[in-house]
Amino acid sequence: MSAAPILYEDFLPGALMGERVEVYDAEQAMRWQSIFGVVPDDGANGAAEGASMAVIGMMRGYLNAVTPRPPGNVHARQEFKMRDIPVPGESIRVVVHCSGKALRRERKYIELTVQGSGLRGRPLFDAVITLIWAA
Repeated sequence: MSAAPILYEDFLPGALMGERVEVYDAEQAMRWQSIFGVVPDDGANGAAEGASMAVIGMMRGYLNAVTPRPPGNVHARQEFKMRDIPVPGESIRVVVHCSGKALRRERKYIELTVQGSGLRGRPLFDAVITLIWAA
């Protein structure tokens, strides 16, 4: 039996939606390198790979915290501020809050803030995801 999807009415501005730990592990690095390359000139084991892992952590945090989602949502906008680069093997703590919601032109907009931190709480990123919610 599956749970009912989260509805627009269920979002409460200021509420914690959830948190998750994503690990920048060798398996994730290998997947990234299979697309972009395995040598430092390709960005492997460096800032480009690490920044990508931060974005992946942000999206996985959102997808796992805000679930189940109704079909038909639209990812309307995203802001992402990198504060520091995660390093291989680092755990990324991802925290998702509902920061607001609004009805505009008969559409249901949801705004989520997503924060990521690394070892000893070191800030990695702050993000805002704006979605048009389907239900």
